[in-house]
Order: sequence, then C-alpha cells, then structure tokens
Amino acid sequence: MHQVQVNEDYCKGTEGCGICIWICPKDVFDTSERLTVQGIRPPLVARIGDCIGCENCMLYCPDLAIVVLKDTAARAAP
Repeated sequence: MHQVQVNEDYCKGTEGCGICIWICPKDVFDTSERLTVQGIRPPLVARIGDCIGCENCMLYCPDLAIVVLKDTAARAAP
C-alpha cells in the first residue's frame, strides 16, 4: 500500500485549490471537516487502499504540499 502525506502548513486547502481532489483518478481524497490553524480545510486521505501511486496529486500540487511514498515491499517481492 502506498502512503500519501499532506503538509498542511503548505496547503491552500481544498476550497482554495482542490487540485488533488480533482486530479486523483481513484478518488482517494475528501475535504476534511476540520479547519487547520490557518483556517483552511485540508484534503483528507480517505481511501488510501484505492491509491495506485500515480503521483498526480504530488506532481500537480502547486504548493508542493503532497508526498506520495510508493510501497517498495510490493515491488521487491519475487
């Protein structure tokens, strides 16, 4: 399984940007119900099991707020 990390200090939130929600082909993200200290609603990684590791969210994020860590154990298996 891949890991998706969102740095909320860099993110403009789903209402201020939302590219990650729009660009994800597997609908991994939702809008969080909570507000950060900056008053934004960050993307919530709601369905990590559906993530295919395409990195679209990371590549298209204008704030470099998302990091996708690919599952190397799955690729290393014989």
